[in-house]
Amino acid sequence: MKKAYIFDLDGTLTNSIYDIGDSVNFLLAQRGLPLHTYDEYLTYMGMGIGVTLSRAMPGYNDLPEDEKAALRKGYTTHNAEHCLDKTLPYEGMAETLNTLEGRGAVLGIFSNKPQPLVTKIATTLFKNNKFALMLGDVEGAPMKPDPSRMMAELEKLGIGAADSVFVGDGKPDMVTAKRAGMFACGVSWGFKGLEELEGADIIINHPRELLDIA
Repeated sequence: MKKAYIFDLDGTLTNSIYDIGDSVNFLLAQRGLPLHTYDEYLTYMGMGIGVTLSRAMPGYNDLPEDEKAALRKGYTTHNAEHCLDKTLPYEGMAETLNTLEGRGAVLGIFSNKPQPLVTKIATTLFKNNKFALMLGDVEGAPMKPDPSRMMAELEKLGIGAADSVFVGDGKPDMVTAKRAGMFACGVSWGFKGLEELEGADIIINHPRELLDIA
């Protein structure tokens, strides 16, 4: 058993695509732009809200930086109010986290979701679990697939990469794990599909399979 299990959030711990899509569609509607389906939003995810907006909003990339920042802030403000409307943990996730903690494992989250949303969702939907680190997107801080923030936190806990698993549903997660020297666990239930899990050391189909990782 590994000492630490670090998780992506969206598409790994929780199915949050509905609340994410609703918040971006809210911004699009404000600007009179066409809305997108939830299936379309699945293809826009993974590298933070700025990239999602660039893919979903026509003309976003041509806007001044201050207007882009205002849109990202607008998304975070709206989603902070609605991020728990439809978002739920995946089936079996809570029980698996409880078992891992019961065995003495350290749990953590490293997501490209804005930090306030990571904190709110994790402390509400997983209130019975203790996450030693909850890292989200912070202005000026490196995002996945740069593992430096995560590794700095694990170092404080005295846990090395070889004793850690990174669990995620997309390419940024697998690259993060490999760059850090961690065991890369891909999940088949997420947003991205198996083709995005190239490089995974293992691909699991249910959270309980995490309990079998040696």
